[in-house]
Amino acid sequence: MDHPPRIVHPDTLPTYSPPGHGGTVNRKLVDASLGTGIEMVLGEVAAGGAAHPHSHDTAWQIVMVLEGTLEHSEPGQPPQRCGPGSVIRIPPKCVHGARSVDGPAKVVVIYSPPLPAEGGFRPA
Repeated sequence: MDHPPRIVHPDTLPTYSPPGHGGTVNRKLVDASLGTGIEMVLGEVAAGGAAHPHSHDTAWQIVMVLEGTLEHSEPGQPPQRCGPGSVIRIPPKCVHGARSVDGPAKVVVIYSPPLPAEGGFRPA
């Protein structure tokens, strides 16, 4: 049986931009095929890049800001600025969005359970 490599460097992984996101480049560090019960993504957000309001039906989304500043928003709440070390915990079905402010940002995102291949992103 083939096993995925235990050690990878993000620069060697394919990139993608999720639906409803602009100015973002993501790399899946851990995907559903590993059977870990999570999906882990390294996200790079260009200055002014954004995740437009959306939700995930079944997955928690945990975002840790590594570099830069994000403005996190949820309906009915004032936007919150989140800098390095901030952890944003978003439950399933919660409409949320974010944008990079004051320059680019880098984040690690964990989904639990992993997002399905289709339909894991619901625009608000």
